[in-house]
Amino acid sequence: MATVLSSKEFTGMDKQVNAILGWDEVRFAGFVSGHGRLVLGGFKKGVEPFVSDADMQKMYMELALRVSMRKDFDSMLGAVLFSASRRKNAVMLSFPIRGRVLLVSAETSIDIEEFASKVLDKINSS
Repeated sequence: MATVLSSKEFTGMDKQVNAILGWDEVRFAGFVSGHGRLVLGGFKKGVEPFVSDADMQKMYMELALRVSMRKDFDSMLGAVLFSASRRKNAVMLSFPIRGRVLLVSAETSIDIEEFASKVLDKINSS
């Protein structure tokens, strides 16, 4: 479980989120804590969410639970690099990073593998 963010960690995460939010195909980018709380990030300016704030909170909690449960298989299958789900209105991707999860919502036109590689490159270069 992640601890309180240092100023340096927060700044680095904020830069990553803002860079990803600058990509045309991105609707949302944010870091979710292991407790299912949005630590930082949000929707790109001008983007209308498909769900209510209350439903977003549920989504964050469910995401944290899923990521935590997947760790049970890390010793056999290796660590999760990312998970994705293609929905009718958006593609949702999650990237476990140092006790938190980077959640990204993108337009349905993306190629999931290419987009995930682009996000991973951004995370690993920061």
